[in-house]
Amino acid sequence: MSRDAVLGRIRAALSARDSRPEAPALPPSRPLGDPVGVFAERARQVGVSVQMVTLEAVPARVAEWCTGRSVRSVLAWDTPQLGPVREALDRAGVKIVSLQAPVDDLAAADAGITGAEWGIAETGTLVLGTDAARPRLTSLLPPRHLAVVWADRIVSDLPALFERCGVLPSALTLITGPSRSADIGFVPVLGAHGPMEVAVFVVDG
Repeated sequence: MSRDAVLGRIRAALSARDSRPEAPALPPSRPLGDPVGVFAERARQVGVSVQMVTLEAVPARVAEWCTGRSVRSVLAWDTPQLGPVREALDRAGVKIVSLQAPVDDLAAADAGITGAEWGIAETGTLVLGTDAARPRLTSLLPPRHLAVVWADRIVSDLPALFERCGVLPSALTLITGPSRSADIGFVPVLGAHGPMEVAVFVVDG
């Protein structure tokens, strides 16, 4: 095939691409009077434990949550917000597994501790960003997941999220309840592809 023919095909393809209709815009957000209350209700409906906590109480409450479930080792985000939490876990004798540890050590952790950039009230969904300090496996690999989210980061619905979130990270993880699957015999099974237990501490203030 000649050079002119190849370039002609490329031009035609680019012209066809440019003529495609734009993707439909998201519907407008539907504001809620109490997004935090709706988030808690909807999250509980899908099997998530939700507790309101003060900022000062977060480290101790996370440590209590872990020791109350005999959690001996955790994966935890290495972020400034969770720095006091990591210190409290260390004082409580809970081992924090390095996020650079071998896969077998990561897979043996009893729980994953993360923050959450956002919460979506309409569906009780957690929205987690991803980077080197916030790997996705922290919320996906261990059998338990505890997330800490600020009350003022809970939005009413998905359109409201995209209105507020600005520049997106390379990946977002949206979590609605514990992992479950009914692929085999239509029998629901918890923990098939992730944590069997999900808890959220909503920080008020």
